[in-house]
Amino acid sequence: MSKPPQMSARARLHRHRKSLAFGTLLIGFVLLIGVAGWFLMRAGGETDAATQLAGALFLMVFAGGSLGVVGFVLLTVGLLGERKANKVNRVDWALAERLANHCEALLQEPPHIAYVAENVQEFTPHRLIEVERHFDERTAGDARGAAMHQFSMFGSAVSVSQAAGKKSALTVGGFSGAVRGLSDLHLTLAATTRRDLMGDALFALFETRGSGGQPDTLRVTALSNGAVRDWMQTLVHQTANTFGMDTHTGVTISAYADRIAAHFAPSDVSYLSDRLHLVASQTARGDQTTPLVIRGIPSGRGAIVATSAQIDGPDQESLRVFPTRFPALWGNRVGTAIAGDGPRAELSA
Repeated sequence: MSKPPQMSARARLHRHRKSLAFGTLLIGFVLLIGVAGWFLMRAGGETDAATQLAGALFLMVFAGGSLGVVGFVLLTVGLLGERKANKVNRVDWALAERLANHCEALLQEPPHIAYVAENVQEFTPHRLIEVERHFDERTAGDARGAAMHQFSMFGSAVSVSQAAGKKSALTVGGFSGAVRGLSDLHLTLAATTRRDLMGDALFALFETRGSGGQPDTLRVTALSNGAVRDWMQTLVHQTANTFGMDTHTGVTISAYADRIAAHFAPSDVSYLSDRLHLVASQTARGDQTTPLVIRGIPSGRGAIVATSAQIDGPDQESLRVFPTRFPALWGNRVGTAIAGDGPRAELSA
């Protein structure tokens, strides 16, 4: 572990510099009284060293006893404060280094892994019925609910990853409250992002075929690109704020927010909209339509929130629509770093 460039503001809160300074002055003053007593004994013609020392100690106790007690208490408080501050700073910096390492590792992961999860279902629609930018509040509410459920996976991933690791020293570092706060972080974010997620969202209605060949419908909602990216960025920033921007950990996490959000951000909702309108035109003209595969997470009966899509066949690259797995990926990295696991890297001073 590298040496911290300076003590964090959080660590400095544990310092008692005035107590340390006044305690040192008082102890020094009492010692000066003792030295003065020793000189007085010598000046009085006393030659026995033991008697000189006894006289010096008597004068120290008689003239400066109470000051010595106060000085000792203040000095002890100051020294304990310095010790606690250094320990908090050391734990903070170690966590910041581990998180920086995990952030760099996360940025090396291919973006498409954030769009694949166990609960993602795949559909091959039979026919496109309509494409809209406006939809009923029930559809919007179901889509928001499905998205918020995925967002809550962050806290679960933090808890699981932390529990799987070894006992952490974060309690010593004063981060236990921050760690507990991570599990409910999505609740804070939900209040500010629910409405934005539907800002320029896309709604499409498809005709499908059931397992028995019977006709059915599938409602597909593609959430707003910009809002989802903002949410990812906000999740990372809020993680930093939970630890505190007065810590090395918080500052380190916050510095990665833009890069991580940009790396995993969706970018294909507008293109998907254009291609779906093309399919609608092909259908209206009676032309052969483009092969289409839609993947998403359930958001109600016969409805999904799209996570990715594939157009023009299986050889084509999937369109990234909603990174359903990102909260769990990020939570896993944070939880593993908290547990003290993973390869180590050093932050540059």
